[in-house]
Amino acid sequence: MVKYLYIVLFFFGLNQTFAQDKSLNIKLLDHWQNPNLPRINGTQIWSDLTGYVDTINKREYIIAGSTDSIYFFDITNPQNIVLCDVEDGKSKQMVNRDFECFSKYVYCVSDNKQLGSLQVFDLSYLPDSVHKVYDSDTITQNTHSIFIEAKSKRLYMCINRTKYGVTNAMDVISLENPEIPIKIGSLNVPKFNGTSEAFRSVHEVYVRNDTAWCSTEYTGLWVFDLRNLNKQALITVIADYPENGYNHSSWLSPNGKYIMFTDEVPNGLAVKIFDVSNIYDPKLVSKFEASTNATAHNAFWVGDFAYVSYYHEGVVIFDLKNPFNPVQVGYYRTFPFPPASYEGFNGCWGLYPWFPSGTIAASDMQEGIFTLKPSNELTSLPNTLDVPQVKIYPNPASSSFQITIGFEPSVKSIVNIYNSLGELILQKPISQPTFETSIENWSPGVYLVNIENGNQSIKKKLIKL
Repeated sequence: MVKYLYIVLFFFGLNQTFAQDKSLNIKLLDHWQNPNLPRINGTQIWSDLTGYVDTINKREYIIAGSTDSIYFFDITNPQNIVLCDVEDGKSKQMVNRDFECFSKYVYCVSDNKQLGSLQVFDLSYLPDSVHKVYDSDTITQNTHSIFIEAKSKRLYMCINRTKYGVTNAMDVISLENPEIPIKIGSLNVPKFNGTSEAFRSVHEVYVRNDTAWCSTEYTGLWVFDLRNLNKQALITVIADYPENGYNHSSWLSPNGKYIMFTDEVPNGLAVKIFDVSNIYDPKLVSKFEASTNATAHNAFWVGDFAYVSYYHEGVVIFDLKNPFNPVQVGYYRTFPFPPASYEGFNGCWGLYPWFPSGTIAASDMQEGIFTLKPSNELTSLPNTLDVPQVKIYPNPASSSFQITIGFEPSVKSIVNIYNSLGELILQKPISQPTFETSIENWSPGVYLVNIENGNQSIKKKLIKL
């Protein structure tokens, strides 16, 4: 393993007049880099990353993509990033690698028009190693991005190029058998006058309850009902909005009332939030940005905050308690060089903000892998009241668990349970001091149990084995 210190800043030279602070309310824990890895366009080494949590052994991991390989890091001690394994991708010199975890597996794709494949690794052997269980170009040779909805056991593959010379806007893959992915359908792109397709590509997608929020580049955000792939339905389109450009990616709020999305090109376009409580009539409620001309790449709605990988600006956090007035409350600049302009693709590509420890993992295209810690008030689980008024048993649980509350429930008492992506998966009123819930069909992982009783909010973690 190589630890890379910033003793000599060599890409563009040190600008002593760069006066901006490096961080606000976010602390650097550790940084990993190998400057000898192959570069693309003279600078880029890294692309996206994701996180994996071993709930049995209580360990946290990063899976990250470089131009040449797939890297697996143990960050259980986030102040000491440990390289566990390196696995070859199907091809080298990849601009983009993308990853999604499901159960104990990580699904890996790549995109640069080189010959690639879909690779699946079993992560249960970490920290010693990972085991490849699937590597095939039957479904894909190149895929730009992927998304997994654990509830429906579906993998969505965006801009999927096959070895048969066909490029689909988005393909849908069944993970009923996680080690043998099977294609079950493709997105039916609407056609104008029955001939011309409304768009060619889904750049990225966010899916909840089989509703797909498709970022279709310069044609906006298209929303589809994909519950039945044989009867797909277009729900709504968000295309005519201020500062529209290359619609890159989106994320739904935990309560499902708002959608947040970014426009990547040209640089300097604000992040947008739309009210979609009436999904057939979306309404713009706010726009926000880190700084003039900077580019937001990926934005994730976590609790009451937006965590954004913001290219030159690094990791940026916004308070979204009032979606009508987002406020920037924290940042860490992973990219150390003062930009002569914000043109081009440099800085923070991706981040992962859902580790139970509160650690943020971030990838910088030039500078490598970072572990960061936001101030307590900026964590994804704000204002947690871990008081002995609520008991969860058993915890960890495998088939069901029981909640006991130490107060008399009222008409306003309610329980909300969120998965590690911030998705609301269960909501029910509380009418008795004790009640039981089945979780047999839930995916293993960490869940947030939020008990609301009037103005009081009590949050606890539940581990599903």
